[in-house]
Amino acid sequence: MPTLAEELLRYSLMLFVVLDPPGNAPLFHYFTRGMDRSARIRTIRTSMVVATGILILFATAGEAMLSYFGITVNDFRIAGGVVLFIYAVTGLLGRSAAEEVRGEDIAVVPLAIPLLAGPGAITAVVYICYVAGLTTALAAIGINMVIAWLMLENGDKLLSLLGRRGSVALEKVMSILLAAYAVAMVREGVIALITSLHP
Repeated sequence: MPTLAEELLRYSLMLFVVLDPPGNAPLFHYFTRGMDRSARIRTIRTSMVVATGILILFATAGEAMLSYFGITVNDFRIAGGVVLFIYAVTGLLGRSAAEEVRGEDIAVVPLAIPLLAGPGAITAVVYICYVAGLTTALAAIGINMVIAWLMLENGDKLLSLLGRRGSVALEKVMSILLAAYAVAMVREGVIALITSLHP
């Protein structure tokens, strides 16, 4: 049995891969590039607060919402794995839902949604609640949001350090890791579903 620290590390890493702050840092820098530093920091902090609130909402109420719609944990594991896999493939293809958004408050859309609290992150948070409990999910959210905040506020420095090619390469590696997590989720859901049907 894994210890609490090992579980927290595992699921914090899972959420980190989904949130992908190193891969998002260049996009955050792109969308805020016309602002002075104080305005850019305010925008990033607002997006962090909004994204954190959304993830906490799904961590605390996600299970109740699933129960209301009659969705089992195995249904969610399979569907969530498919969503995460699509999210990963989208990242591998170099596409972003945020690229088409115009004329809205960028702190909420696209920075908070979908770059941070997108379908992939929401799926991961609800999944973590199911398999590890609310406390672990909230701790993973807290840890990742602090890391993301530090990385995103210094996105210009990270971008210059990695360079354009380095940022793209890192984003692809994150997408591959996310695809692997997605396959594991689908596998767990299918095995559990088959087991429940044939005890």
